Amino acid sequence: MSLEVLPVWTSEPGSMANETAIMRWPRIVQDIVKDVTETCSQLSSQDEKSEGQMICRDLELLHKEITTNERLSLLPQDERLSDVEDWNAQLGEIKGCSWLAAPWLFTECYLYKRVQAIFVLTDTHIWRSYDYFKRQKDSTFARSSAAVEELAARFLNMVKEKDAFTAETNADAQRLLFTEMVEIALWGNATDLSMLGPLSVEDLQSLQGRESIAKSRRNIVDDDLDDVWRFLSRHPRANIDIVLDNAGFEFFTDMLLATYLLEMKIASSIRMHVKDFPWFVSDVIPSDIPSLFSHLKSTEIFPRHRQEIDQLVTRMENQLSSGAIQVQQHPFWTTGHTYHDMSSHAKDLFEDLKGRDLVITKGDLNYRKLTRDGLWPHTTPFENAIGPMGRGSGINIMALRTNKADVVVGIETEEKVAELHKEAPNCAWTRNGRYAVISFNEGRLPN
Repeated sequence: MSLEVLPVWTSEPGSMANETAIMRWPRIVQDIVKDVTETCSQLSSQDEKSEGQMICRDLELLHKEITTNERLSLLPQDERLSDVEDWNAQLGEIKGCSWLAAPWLFTECYLYKRVQAIFVLTDTHIWRSYDYFKRQKDSTFARSSAAVEELAARFLNMVKEKDAFTAETNADAQRLLFTEMVEIALWGNATDLSMLGPLSVEDLQSLQGRESIAKSRRNIVDDDLDDVWRFLSRHPRANIDIVLDNAGFEFFTDMLLATYLLEMKIASSIRMHVKDFPWFVSDVIPSDIPSLFSHLKSTEIFPRHRQEIDQLVTRMENQLSSGAIQVQQHPFWTTGHTYHDMSSHAKDLFEDLKGRDLVITKGDLNYRKLTRDGLWPHTTPFENAIGPMGRGSGINIMALRTNKADVVVGIETEEKVAELHKEAPNCAWTRNGRYAVISFNEGRLPN
């Protein structure tokens, strides 16, 4: 299939792209203004306050640009701002496009780059390094306290039974547990854990446990999880990368997954890829990692199951300090490029990922970038939609994503697509976050 598939544009009436550009983008900018205003009220330095007020004025101008549908402007040439030439070259390729008539994915990335530029081009350190989404990330994580406490207790219970899970006679239990842990990471935006089992050998192998897992997989419309398990069974002690999505509860579940993979010796090393600067509101940046542990250690935020949470935090911190879990950054993750461009625009990253046994991408944005945010027929095979990252690329990819945008591929038949449209009309199954994909492609051909 040709890779010249049309991207989703913000000008398409009734599309999620159009709704996002008209409603969500202005609100995001306005929320940043409110956050900066609140921070200014707490500052004692008049210079820092004045600069904060100037930031607010620049943000208001950006807000006006979006709401009045102005043309996308070039980024300023300034050594403090990275990748300007690349961004401006891409803007040149879509010259004349405006906020409400442009490729959705690129323009959304451009929005966050424009916001970053406003902060980076200031004179005081407090604003240059400021995380304007931190309050939102922190408050969202605090609201998930019950789910965190429950998962910590259940995970430690599983660890106590580790020997039972690793015995050859319990191979099926290992597979079921793997399914359960990946699903926790998949649905990491949600905090309703009622559909998940208790992570014990006995219950996972029971009829009720099996039925619970089967029920939870019903809304996974492209489900390659069994293929992933077979792949990892052939590659024990794998070197695995996780391209992270959201901070807070989702990042907690990612750390839980990484700790599980290491504890069960499915992986020997885990690398987690974070963003360089605040990105798509809630993406993980370096400062979110110590923030996670600071929150987990708070008896005010997480008052229950303290013994289990403390034990889990110790395990996670030990994995980080030992180097079993490493945190990495690369500027490519915060560009306007899709992953189809990785081999040409970030060859070092592309070659590096080829050396890993499995790359797990988390969330909607990574999926959209993998598939070029294209209007593929829903029955397009995942390996086709990811183009240069697909078969023969040398990169093995598992995409975990709850559906929150128009692009969804890998659906087996047109009949299944029709069923989904009937079950969730108006493309709701591609947008409402209640359906998901676990898409896998083995891009490294077997020897």
